[in-house]
Amino acid sequence: MSGEACCECGDSAVDARVKVQNLKKIFNPKTVAIVGASSEPGKVGYQILNNVVQNGFKGKIYPINKKAKEILGVPCFTSLLDIPGDVDFAVIAVPAPLVEGVLKECAQKNVKGTVIITSGFSEIGKVKEEQALKDFADKNDIALLGPNTFGFVYTPANLNASFGPTNVTPGKIAFVSQSGALAISLMGWTMMEKIGLAAVVSLGNKADIGEKELIEYFNDDPNVSVILIYMEGIKDGRKFMTTKVRKPVVILKSGSSQRGAQAAASHTGSLSGSDKIYSAVFNQLGMMRAKTFTQAFGAATVMSMPMPQGDETVIITNGGGIGVSATDECENSGLKLLEDPVWLEEKFRSTMPEFGSTKNPIDVTGGGGCESYRKAVHIALTEDKIKSLIVLYCETAVTDPVQVAKAIVEEYNAVKRNKPIVVTMVGGERSRQAIQILNENQIPAMTEVREAVSGLKSLYTWKEISLRPKEKVKNPEIPAKALELIEAVRREGRTFLLEHESRQVLELCGVPMPKWGFATTADEAVKVAEEKKMYPIAMKIASVDIIHKSDVGGVILNIKNAEDLKARFAQMMETVKKNAPKADLLGVNLCQMVDGVQCIVGMNKDPQFGPAVMFGLGGIFVEVLKDVSFRIVPFNESEAHRLVGEIKAKKLLDGYRGQGAHKESIIKTLMAIQKISQHVKEVDINPLITNKDGSYAVDARIII
Repeated sequence: MSGEACCECGDSAVDARVKVQNLKKIFNPKTVAIVGASSEPGKVGYQILNNVVQNGFKGKIYPINKKAKEILGVPCFTSLLDIPGDVDFAVIAVPAPLVEGVLKECAQKNVKGTVIITSGFSEIGKVKEEQALKDFADKNDIALLGPNTFGFVYTPANLNASFGPTNVTPGKIAFVSQSGALAISLMGWTMMEKIGLAAVVSLGNKADIGEKELIEYFNDDPNVSVILIYMEGIKDGRKFMTTKVRKPVVILKSGSSQRGAQAAASHTGSLSGSDKIYSAVFNQLGMMRAKTFTQAFGAATVMSMPMPQGDETVIITNGGGIGVSATDECENSGLKLLEDPVWLEEKFRSTMPEFGSTKNPIDVTGGGGCESYRKAVHIALTEDKIKSLIVLYCETAVTDPVQVAKAIVEEYNAVKRNKPIVVTMVGGERSRQAIQILNENQIPAMTEVREAVSGLKSLYTWKEISLRPKEKVKNPEIPAKALELIEAVRREGRTFLLEHESRQVLELCGVPMPKWGFATTADEAVKVAEEKKMYPIAMKIASVDIIHKSDVGGVILNIKNAEDLKARFAQMMETVKKNAPKADLLGVNLCQMVDGVQCIVGMNKDPQFGPAVMFGLGGIFVEVLKDVSFRIVPFNESEAHRLVGEIKAKKLLDGYRGQGAHKESIIKTLMAIQKISQHVKEVDINPLITNKDGSYAVDARIII
């Protein structure tokens, strides 16, 4: 699978493995100590102990309280060191100044798993104090969750080590949240919707344990089928890029602004924005991104379904309007509906009144009733030609949605859950009850058509991700001559390469070029053009003092012969000297003009994740549409193909209305540009013109 890139990160691989292994002490402990347990019901220490006790934890429970003899009927101890025998896991809920001392007691007691509930660290500027906890935990191989967290719930162990709600519905979803408040509220929502959870983990400040460690731990947890993460940001981007994804991961990432983007002098930098980079990271690692929490949980619940064995989807509905809406959503998301009118008529006509429709969607009508749903669902589940199923229900006075839900459950269990099914029920309280029945029976049910279709699409997406070959990707090496050219410019004190220098570097790395040359005189320009048979030619002024060449008359296009070239050379020199009298004119860049689709390829340094390569439509399209996507260096050719296929205007590259692209040379360019990514700040190839014969870097700029 993609995502197993060879990137440097803060912890060694051995340390990271130890941390992940020690998470077993947090989620599956035999003994739990609550340091800071309180006898006062209004205190966090009381709520956590109460949740551990009331949730039915089967192991030993040790409240730590220096004054009380027992709390909630459980005997207390004055410190961790007074507890007889081993302690696997400690909840730390004491004032911030006391936390470090408790952590030292954990090391003395050989406690390998801790969660620090206490706030008052990096979130209020006390970064050094928090780092000291992290350093101590690393030194003593302690897995540390928090600080500033509400704790966690792990239903397979009946462990609720949090001050959040009790009675979480058991299930297969591990929900990880950077926001404690959001996690608590969504716990309540999932309980209302009967959506099952294996774990709810509040990350807090992520001093030690973050998303990477939890993903890799839950990879091997048989009680978890899918990992759902609410994320606000990542502390160590390069480390996160080494995350191994073996189970479905759904990300709900907040913050889509460009506030975190670098100030940049190029198109690539200005378009990179933090949100586009995060999307690139998730795509590259094989994680799926959701836009809303209902979409995220919808996708997560659908991941419990069997993997689809083909593309043909059937919609069953009792209302034309909701059926059309689902059809639109399927088309927009790329889900393929089964199209075989004769076969559908033969199979489904008996399930509906005369005026029903056997076209896909299968409309059993409002008068069809519960038995119509039962028959139609049975056919859809048992016919091999149908690979996945969407069931829609609009509440009516004559059909009880609860009975429809029960019929769906019975039919699905009867066929031993052989294909994916999602359900949308629209209505009042009865429909809400029906949704709860379906969710309790692990059949994903939603109130919105869009969420159901999106959830099913996510399952197809995960199937594609899971089939990707696993391969490690190494950082590409820059050719020695290209590095020499860059370093020579750096020694001159310049911050950018001239166009002909940029062309030399990129060509050495393997970027395809049109015929080009550099000349200092008109005669030299003619000689270069004649020898390389370059006409028609674009000519641009070369000067370290001129950034916007066209503003000073430094660009002339469509030069067709030697006579024209000589005349235009003289004209350009005269015009530029007049408009930029102080500029040092070094000569001109000559480039053969080519036709085709204008693309843009670029690279810039993201402050979190490092070098990021961009691809999209170029020319004016990049200014107006901003239809670009990114990948983090390093990536392989398969990932480069996926990058090219992500842009919205990809039809232009597939030959739409006579247009066409040479994708092999586009991929070659994306692979080549990675070679200089560690040695320069930004690269802009705009445009990269592509046609059926090849792709050509018509303009190039490198900032060092």
